[in-house]
Amino acid sequence: MEVRDIFALRKEGKLEEAYEAISRIYAVHRGPHTNLCMFWCTNDILKLRLGMRKVEEARRLLYQLVKLYPQTEDRLMQGNRAIISAALKMDRIVENFNLIYFMPYFNRMTDADWQPYVYNGHPVPSLGQQVVNHLLRDLPNRDAEYINQIADLFRVAMRKSPYYVENLRHLAQMHTLLGQTDKAVDVYKKVLRRHHESYLYAELAKLLPDTNMKIALYCQAVVHQRREGFAAKYHRELALLMQDSNPRRAAYELQQCLRIRQNKGQHVSAYTLRLQEKLKGIEPVTADDEQTLYEHAEAVVKELIG
Repeated sequence: MEVRDIFALRKEGKLEEAYEAISRIYAVHRGPHTNLCMFWCTNDILKLRLGMRKVEEARRLLYQLVKLYPQTEDRLMQGNRAIISAALKMDRIVENFNLIYFMPYFNRMTDADWQPYVYNGHPVPSLGQQVVNHLLRDLPNRDAEYINQIADLFRVAMRKSPYYVENLRHLAQMHTLLGQTDKAVDVYKKVLRRHHESYLYAELAKLLPDTNMKIALYCQAVVHQRREGFAAKYHRELALLMQDSNPRRAAYELQQCLRIRQNKGQHVSAYTLRLQEKLKGIEPVTADDEQTLYEHAEAVVKELIG
């Protein structure tokens, strides 16, 4: 069997057979066409194993792909793109995956890799933007060294999509990590003028010292949270903020938090249970009463963000 026959097997969808065939040839012969075929057959099997969530085998195949890449012709950068796509898929299914190891591939991305596209009628961020989103996903827990490693790539993302909500959010987080709280607050205000996402209100609330402003922002986080299961933590934060100044409102918010946790089968922390004990016996305000707080909070936040 020759290399062209193996490429034919790939077109027929006989991926396992093609991989086994090229592996036998590659073991005794290396050349441009053999190397190219070995690379793409390995990529085929890697995608199959990722789909099956066979993590250890997928990890081995990805390492094999990286080892094959330097000896594989890649004028159109399709091989580089394949490695990036595989690394992103690994990062989705493997906890603490070392994604930054692939920075050399990320830094080779072309203009085509930074083009957003439509899939099944839905807009999808570009491959480059997806990479940046993954790299900065846990940004508040990173250190300065990590930020320095990804800074240049983030600058490219900001240049390509300066109004993209996640880019602005990550910019605010970077300012926060560097102790530039005022700059972070300004960025959050800017993004909240256009994007009313719950997590943005909550993240801004953490940066502000004024308790009343925090309450207003968490109220907005509750109002704009479309999935009830994610609203419990905002109700709890409101209860914590108002436990002394307005215990009846705090009791209502805690009641909502516990109701959601119970309905969704979510864990209730010891911290939340201690707060429940503290507010025991206090009659909550009614839902209508609390609605007036939410309405007042909306006006307060509108004034804040300008």
